[in-house]
Amino acid sequence: MMTRSHRRIMLLLIFAALALALTAGALAEQKTVYTAKDGAKVYDAQGEVIGTLPADTKLTLTGVKGKVCRVERDGKTVYMMKSDLTQAAAPAATPAATSAPAKTVTAYAKRDGAKVYDAGGDTIATLKLNEAVTVTATKGKVCQVTSGGRTGYVRKADLSASPVATSASTAESAQPKSSTAYANHEGVKVYSAGGNVIATLKLNEAVTVTATKGSACRVTIGSKTGYVNLSDLSDSKTSEKSSTASSGSGLRPAKGTAKEMDWWTSDIQKIFARGVTAQITDVETGLTWRERRNGGTNHADCQPLTAADTAAMKKAYGGTWSWNRRAVFVTINGTNYAASINGMPHGSGSIKDNNFNGHHCIHFTNSRTHGTNKVCSLHQAAIKKAASTTLK
Repeated sequence: MMTRSHRRIMLLLIFAALALALTAGALAEQKTVYTAKDGAKVYDAQGEVIGTLPADTKLTLTGVKGKVCRVERDGKTVYMMKSDLTQAAAPAATPAATSAPAKTVTAYAKRDGAKVYDAGGDTIATLKLNEAVTVTATKGKVCQVTSGGRTGYVRKADLSASPVATSASTAESAQPKSSTAYANHEGVKVYSAGGNVIATLKLNEAVTVTATKGSACRVTIGSKTGYVNLSDLSDSKTSEKSSTASSGSGLRPAKGTAKEMDWWTSDIQKIFARGVTAQITDVETGLTWRERRNGGTNHADCQPLTAADTAAMKKAYGGTWSWNRRAVFVTINGTNYAASINGMPHGSGSIKDNNFNGHHCIHFTNSRTHGTNKVCSLHQAAIKKAASTTLK
């Protein structure tokens, strides 16, 4: 059996041989390739893992030897295993979706993180579960869609003709007794067991919760029984001035302790995958808000979900955005994880109506910055602070 150390030595030898061979035997021409799976590992020239990439990331192949490939991304030369790459383009080629249907139709993302590609195969957007798009053409396994004024391409398998029931299969654990909850924003949707919208709630409209499990609730409203996402409900009514609310849309702060998760060796990248919404609780102030992860490889790039969530985050920073690191709990499906954030909007972001110009960073144990590709000691100190804190 090959031990871990033997495999490490073998990789080093392969990488060294590759570096020598490519100087004399590089590809006749560069080729475009794509990552074949989520979490594909990226190595430096010494065989050290320096990051991971999601499926369908576009790369330029510049050399191959045995099981190792040399690739370029954003002007940087790195190495990947051949088994983690494919020459098959992402399903976004324009010719694949030129047969227009008789009329445009609305479809819904079947899962969080469903990707929208441009004609060149690059990801231009990530959809949330049940986010609606307009299908303007289909062919084979690809749909041409429009969303937010942009045209792109989505795998047919990632779309559904009706909203997916996020709750019928996950909200059957009866509570000791029913309880009253309130819609924490306008337009909260109530789904049938088949995934169809059967009601739309107004801000602070009451429902009776009869069961919860994971991220979903089974509720009754009038004579109807349906299912609602847990993040759309609060135990108490939300202030009508939600755009200036300081509590993140009426959320309750996290309690207890938080688990410390290694960014590279634990499941945190799957738990907090792109498209997943989490609740953030600031350890010092107790202020809480919601955020969605939209990107990031060395750490999570995130955005406050709404203007109210942005207001809560800004209040935690004393009303002024800064790069200061803050210890936080990141709560996903009822579990708290120790993390660190900075508070400076930068770069780009896909949420346009949240009063947050760009995204900011959430770090977990041993995650790295994107600029230096190094672990930030300030973020790690804040993570340790969160991990050693008990919130009451």
